[in-house]
Amino acid sequence: MSRTRPNYLYAIASVALVLFVLGFFAIMAMQGQKLVTIFKEKVDLWLELKPGLAESDIARIVARVRQQPFVKKESVTFITREQAAATMRKDLGEESMIEDMPDLMRDVVRFNVKAEYLDDQRLTDWREALKKDTLVSALYFEAANTSNVGDNIRSLGMITLALGFFLIFAAIALIHNTIRLALYSNRFIIKNQELVGASWEFISRPYIRKGIVNGLWSAAIAIVSLAVSLWWLQQIMPDLEQLQNMNAIVLVFAGIALLGVLISGLSTWWVVRKFLRMRLDDLY
Repeated sequence: MSRTRPNYLYAIASVALVLFVLGFFAIMAMQGQKLVTIFKEKVDLWLELKPGLAESDIARIVARVRQQPFVKKESVTFITREQAAATMRKDLGEESMIEDMPDLMRDVVRFNVKAEYLDDQRLTDWREALKKDTLVSALYFEAANTSNVGDNIRSLGMITLALGFFLIFAAIALIHNTIRLALYSNRFIIKNQELVGASWEFISRPYIRKGIVNGLWSAAIAIVSLAVSLWWLQQIMPDLEQLQNMNAIVLVFAGIALLGVLISGLSTWWVVRKFLRMRLDDLY
């Protein structure tokens, strides 16, 4: 009686999907705080100056901004009202709107602050102090809900983790069905091996070995998919290059390989042992 070869494709694909989701979650969890920092330090602050200021006054304001301990000094940029109007014309493509409202434009100082200071009381106090400066009109924050960035990332991570656990159960169910079909189609061969004295370890060894190999294939697919995804995300969001940490990524990839072997190998072992305990009457 020939041995039937089962199709492990669905089991390999399902485990690969599980490993991809869990790997993505692991990278997100390890790099989440850095991602929050990048978002916060990209928020623009606009210090609007009153019209008609002398160059010395403007230089004093710019210097005052640079001296603040929470300001990223390399981000401080002075933008004249003419430059702002030219930018708006380029963005809107309508010069009439700018020409009809010439008083909209002001000289501004644009800058970013260090992430840990964006929601800090010291920044709020400084904003209040600026209102008393006769050269300053207002200080505006770019419209961005930065206070919830970290919470959103953690929530997304927990959702991803929950999805990962759900997919693990789905993958184990697929492995269970795959091994069940394999054992059922070869049930008489397996039982004959047992009747001539073959141990359960000897009978189950090829199935477990196949499960481990399938786990490695799943891990390889997940690792390649993660690498491609990280490369693609970096292409569309170049700032993510700052998150690159090869040690962390290699650690996640190694964990994916180990988890792939454990999920497939242990699931196969459990299913094989279950069916080897079946009675002879159950084979018919």
